[in-house]
Amino acid sequence: MAKGCDVKQEKITFGEYGTEPGKFLIISGVAVSADNEIFVTDDINKRVQVFSIDGTLLRFFPTVLPGESKTMYARGVALDVAPGYLWVLGSRNRWFFTFNKDYVVQYSKNGQPIKKFDVSLKSIYPVIAMDVRNNKIIVGDRNTIMVFDPNGSRLWSSRVPTEYQISGVTSDKEGNVLLSDGSKTIQKYNPFGVKILEFGTCGKGEGQLNSPVGICLDTSGRIIVANSKYKRVDMFTSQGKFVRTIADIERPRAVAMGPRGELVVTSPYKVTIFPRHMVFP
Repeated sequence: MAKGCDVKQEKITFGEYGTEPGKFLIISGVAVSADNEIFVTDDINKRVQVFSIDGTLLRFFPTVLPGESKTMYARGVALDVAPGYLWVLGSRNRWFFTFNKDYVVQYSKNGQPIKKFDVSLKSIYPVIAMDVRNNKIIVGDRNTIMVFDPNGSRLWSSRVPTEYQISGVTSDKEGNVLLSDGSKTIQKYNPFGVKILEFGTCGKGEGQLNSPVGICLDTSGRIIVANSKYKRVDMFTSQGKFVRTIADIERPRAVAMGPRGELVVTSPYKVTIFPRHMVFP
């Protein structure tokens, strides 16, 4: 007699183009909290939408500036060190050639704006991450990586050699900053802004990159990259050795790892959740 079997969860995909709740006008960033809530920045809709790990819409809130009624385009999101808070990178203007008003804003997880500081951005798609070890905010903008304290003081910045622009950023447990250059390489900088690792070559083969964008780490420090040109998500060791391709997916963009090993991957108008057994077979 059969003892029963475990039904393995399949990937979950949700979202489409639109302005209604649960729909998107360009997903620009994603983050997953310790309690398994998915925060998605819905750029042109000027809001953050929050989902459960099974894709259920829980709530959403407009990206209002603290003390003002004005909203900003939501360009990226990172979870704060303090439970219950997040940081959103945004701009009052849509296009980079206009006079920009750019901000990093702290919100409660329910959408209450807390505080902000100004940044000056040159890219239409800057990126943001949190250095959890050192409680620092990391912003990647075109060819510059910047690190701020929570009050907005810039601690250091570094020019990044790239043929395109910084397209993804994250941080490891030692406080090192990792970024994708949007062209073909992944770069790692120590907490003082000195480059300590670079890997990646352009091509279609295993471990090669073409237009890498979103980047995150798993709990073991392995590097997960949205390899957008070749429609796949690839995993590397912390030293840049190719491990495997996790997923084949159209137009992968931002990536984030859930606390139980779920991988969340966005495309411009959709979110896909890959269960742990698909990420770590």
